[in-house]
Amino acid sequence: MRDLEMERPQWWTDRIQAAWDRSREAAEADWRARGHPTTPMDRSIVELALAFGHGARSAYPHMTTWAAARPQLRADWVRLGHVGSAAWDRVVAIIRHEWARAAGPSGDAVPEPDPDHDLTRVR
Repeated sequence: MRDLEMERPQWWTDRIQAAWDRSREAAEADWRARGHPTTPMDRSIVELALAFGHGARSAYPHMTTWAAARPQLRADWVRLGHVGSAAWDRVVAIIRHEWARAAGPSGDAVPEPDPDHDLTRVR
């Protein structure tokens, strides 16, 4: 696997890096505790996928649902040349997990809207 710093997407900024640096340990601990890893995976790939999901929340603030974000994130991931053990189908659960976690109280983006609790709809 190439140097992880070389595998950041074009939207990766110093601000995203700083947010990831602050969140890395919590993200990795949360994935180990609550994630659903189905196959053993190299730690560097897990970290890369977690970082990608975390940063994507800030990079694409207008994409507030996973359904909206997934096609763009998949294209970005594939464009980076991740194949084999780092292929999208193997890491998508990790990316989604951190993308959602990053929206929480300690994350850096707004949470995915819950249609059952949409306060903007008039009832």
